[in-house]
Amino acid sequence: MSARRGPNSQFQATHVVTGGSMCLYRNDQDRRFGTDDQHVITELWELPSDIPDAYTRLEAAERRLAAEHVFAWHPEFGYLSPFPDHCGTGLHVWAEFHLEGLNLIGDLQPVRAGIEAMRMTFHGVDADGIHNAGHIFRIWNNATLGLPERKLVRRVMRTFEDLVTQELYARQMLIEDTPRIFEDSIMRALAILRSARLLSPWELFDLLSPIRLAANMGYIAGITGSEVISLMAAQAKKPDLPPPQSIADERRRDNRDAALADRINKRFARVEFTF
Repeated sequence: MSARRGPNSQFQATHVVTGGSMCLYRNDQDRRFGTDDQHVITELWELPSDIPDAYTRLEAAERRLAAEHVFAWHPEFGYLSPFPDHCGTGLHVWAEFHLEGLNLIGDLQPVRAGIEAMRMTFHGVDADGIHNAGHIFRIWNNATLGLPERKLVRRVMRTFEDLVTQELYARQMLIEDTPRIFEDSIMRALAILRSARLLSPWELFDLLSPIRLAANMGYIAGITGSEVISLMAAQAKKPDLPPPQSIADERRRDNRDAALADRINKRFARVEFTF
C-alpha cells in the first residue's frame, strides 16, 4: 500500500505534549517541619524547549523568596523537607503526554520502561476497568538528589524532547507503514461512539483517544481536536459512582450511561474519518 501524507500540520509537538510545569519546594529552617511552612514556587511551560526559560524564572522567584526566609539546608543532602521527594534540589518537572501513536504501533511499554529506568514516574489512568485510559500520561522526575538543578533541568528536557520525537515518529509510521492499524482504531472507535447504547464516562474518555489522534492529524471531519480534548477533560472531571450495591444502584449507573450514549451518538452521527 502506498504511503499517504496528510496536511502539513499533522505532526506537531503541541499535539503530543499538552504543557507542563515545574515546582520548587522549600521549607523554613527555623520552624518545625510541616506543610504550613512549606513554600512552593511554580512555573508553567508549553513545550520542552521552554523548560530552561521557565527554570530561569523559577530561580528568580526563589531568590526573592530567599531574601525573606532562611531555608532548611544540609551540606550533604541539600534542601531538607519532611517529604523525601522534596529534598535535595526539591525540584520536580512534569508534563502530560498523549501517546496513542506509540500504543498503536506496540512500542509504548518499551518506551515506558526506558523512562522509568531513568528514575522518572510514568503515570497513566486506570479507571472503570480500563488500563491506561486514553493513553494520556503524566511524567515527572523522581530523582531530586545527586544532580545540580540546571543539570536536572537539562536531563528532563532531553527526556521529554526524545519522547515527543518518538511519538511523532510513531504517528508517521502509522500512516505510512501500518495504515490498516490506524484505520481500524479510528473506525472501531467511531462505530461505538455512533451506536453504543450504554457508555460510561471513562469508556468514552478511552474511545476519544484515537479520535483525538486522527483529528490532530487532519483526518477527521465534523469535530476538531480541541473539541475532542474538551470532551475528554469533561469525562475525567466527572465523579465516579461507587460500586453498585443494589439493583437501584445498577439502574442509576445504567441511566447515567444511557444518557451519555444518547448525547454522544447524536454528536458523532456526522463525524467522518477522511484518511
